[in-house]
Amino acid sequence: MKKVLIITYYWPPSGGAGVQRWLKFSKYLPSFGWEPVILTVDPQYASYPQQDLSLMNEISPGLEIYHTKSSTGIFSAYKKLTGNKEIPYGGFANEVNPVFMQKIARFTRGNFFLPDARKGWNRYALGSALEIIIEKKIENIITTSPPHSTQMIGLKLKKKLNIKWIADLRDPWSDIYYTDRMYQTSLAGCINRSMEVRILNSADRVISTCNATRNLFRSRLHENQSPEKIITVTNGFDPDDIITADIKPANFTITYLGTFAGNYEIDVLAKAIDYVETVNFKEINLNFIGSIDGKVERIFKDRKNVRLDIKPYVEHSKAMEYLAGSAALLLVVPSGKKSDQMIPGKLFEYLASGRPVIAIGPEESDVAEILKETNGGRIFGQNDSARLGEYLVEIMDNFNKGNFKTSPAGINQYTRRNLTEKIAGVLNSI
Repeated sequence: MKKVLIITYYWPPSGGAGVQRWLKFSKYLPSFGWEPVILTVDPQYASYPQQDLSLMNEISPGLEIYHTKSSTGIFSAYKKLTGNKEIPYGGFANEVNPVFMQKIARFTRGNFFLPDARKGWNRYALGSALEIIIEKKIENIITTSPPHSTQMIGLKLKKKLNIKWIADLRDPWSDIYYTDRMYQTSLAGCINRSMEVRILNSADRVISTCNATRNLFRSRLHENQSPEKIITVTNGFDPDDIITADIKPANFTITYLGTFAGNYEIDVLAKAIDYVETVNFKEINLNFIGSIDGKVERIFKDRKNVRLDIKPYVEHSKAMEYLAGSAALLLVVPSGKKSDQMIPGKLFEYLASGRPVIAIGPEESDVAEILKETNGGRIFGQNDSARLGEYLVEIMDNFNKGNFKTSPAGINQYTRRNLTEKIAGVLNSI
């Protein structure tokens, strides 16, 4: 089999959807004629927002993995400066009301550590990558981000070795929804954008995780570049992870998994729940599992018909149990602008779990299109509280009748194996 070097900062024991993306691709790539070799950071030197030790058990036996050191000075300085034991999560979800020193840290990060604060790994990873490529006679590399600084490793390898290079960008770069929370100056924003444009135009192929981001990236290509070099390969689900037992949850429970940042909108759900109370008073259990902004508790804790349960991040296997024990699943699209919308990776496991999805976000978005195509749930805008309330009543009535499962159509296209076939196709094409 041909070998491909995958350069990724996030790898078990790190947790999160970004880790699972290439953990699963590496599992299935050999089925399509490609042997993955992983280059990642040594966990002793890594700065992970969360860890998931259970993912260590999913690493394919015999997979070659190389670890390197990394500079960690900025994160050590952050902890000393702010007094926080945790580093910031994506979207700063664990910084509810940032104090002055946290704002200083954000400004420093957004203006002096471009494209991101994990760039201290690059010099170690670059040296190791050169050795691996030469020793293993590798002709293809994939860099996956965030952190987007990882893409700069691919750029240097391309320049030095003229190697075939695929850049996988799981999130928007300069247009990410929390950019304004880093107090970035115009000059820093221009520098960051220029890095992004250079990557998009230098890579042989670029992969995004949703069509909105793909179209945004295509708009930044030079005239001599083909728009078709940038494609979408979404995140997905592994059927091996999904709990399919038809066990009716004990109570009507709506579950949200993952990070819930301060600029995520949730008021429409609160108003919809108030509508439910006026129609038919029944208690709703709300489970929020992960790093959750304090606004969630402020909004829901005093509502009579809500039992709120907030839990910290849990291992992936445990998260699947929470999905199976729910009557409905909550999803939030963290953007009002088409240009920086993303598909939350959890959507595909939500659909595969067979529970109705309640999505909050723009009705013209990739998430809305997927929900419509699969009939796996509905999406509601910020002014749709009445319509959402009616939907809650509908799924509550179905739940009480024992109809708590859905059968989304066409979701096999989102299995990790089928998505890996697309990745292999991209590798074969270059």
